[in-house]
Amino acid sequence: MNTRIPLARLTTAAALALATTAIGVPAAHAAGTPEPPDPFKVTLTSSAAATDFTHRTVDLTGTVTRADGTPAAGVPVQLSQNVTFETWNPWGDPIDPTERESRGLGTLRTDAEGRFALSGVPADRWEKEDSKFPSPSHEVEFRAAYDPGDPDDGHFFFADTSVTVQPVASTLSYKVDKTKVHPGDTLTVTGKVAWAAGHGPVKGTRVLLRTYYETEFNAQTTADANGNFTVRAKIRKDDHDFVLFSAPKDYYIAGATKELPVKNVPR
Repeated sequence: MNTRIPLARLTTAAALALATTAIGVPAAHAAGTPEPPDPFKVTLTSSAAATDFTHRTVDLTGTVTRADGTPAAGVPVQLSQNVTFETWNPWGDPIDPTERESRGLGTLRTDAEGRFALSGVPADRWEKEDSKFPSPSHEVEFRAAYDPGDPDDGHFFFADTSVTVQPVASTLSYKVDKTKVHPGDTLTVTGKVAWAAGHGPVKGTRVLLRTYYETEFNAQTTADANGNFTVRAKIRKDDHDFVLFSAPKDYYIAGATKELPVKNVPR
């Protein structure tokens, strides 16, 4: 099936539920009146369902056809991409559990058979800076969208596909300077981040420390060229959730998590 939704939402793809094809949203009709078929159908397929550290690009192909199945030749198709991260939500609120970094991949025109293709697309982050989201979902989403009419009429048709990223495992070892802390103390954690040789440098990997459950992290540092780190946090009276985790910059390196044997004891 195919979907027709407000065009403005293409730029806020993070809020859209994804499916391999999209479902039409036709205009309202009187009760009992059959709805007309969507005038266009868009499909989108990835050359691989999963990628890994050394194979992280895919080829995207798709079609645009009319309701009767004939190809829509020479029409523009907009391609876009989302790299996904898990939303920090310890409260269990009914919110979208996914954060997204989004970018456009450009516009293609279908050929005489209504087909389009884009080769060698990185199923990966494209920013050089660390993501503001430290918990990757290891999934990349792609979308193809066609707007057949007035760009301001608020309707277009689209299809989605996703690729699962298979990350390299990492390890996180640590030592704490104390297992009992009091409000006002400084907790110091030293340790090391590591992963298998040949999978990129460990230097600069973020290490984050959470001391309060409602906060994604309360202190952070980065590892040196050997993976060693030291992170410190000032203890408050409500700090009772001591968790250490790493957030590698490379989307194809999995972070590691450790719960710390630390207890906050009032004086």
